Amino acid sequence: MAETKPTAAVKSATSTQPKKSSNIISWIAPFAGVLLGYILWRFVLGTNSNFTNPDLAGGFWPNHKGPLTGLAKMYEGGIVVPILIGNFIIVLIFVIERMLTVVKATGTANNAEFVACSFTLLTKK
Repeated sequence: MAETKPTAAVKSATSTQPKKSSNIISWIAPFAGVLLGYILWRFVLGTNSNFTNPDLAGGFWPNHKGPLTGLAKMYEGGIVVPILIGNFIIVLIFVIERMLTVVKATGTANNAEFVACSFTLLTKK
């Protein structure tokens, strides 16, 4: 196969390398998501007004009886409910973070330079 050369002038590889940045969101999101999931489960779904016979002693894990609403029935799911809510919140955090990253990255690089650099990397033996 004949060797093809890119038509655009290719700069050094360092000009197209991404900047090093901290990825603190990947460490904070799981903890924040599970904590927020527990808070929503305990204080929104498990509020005393959602039950006919609430556990007035409260505590970390109140034993409410007689749910009045569908959300109160979801409260009775136990430990898996705050974990699932937390996982959903983590997914939302990462979706928003990726959307912000993609929006921030659009239109900041020379497309011809990117294609030429990618092409030379693919054809190099």
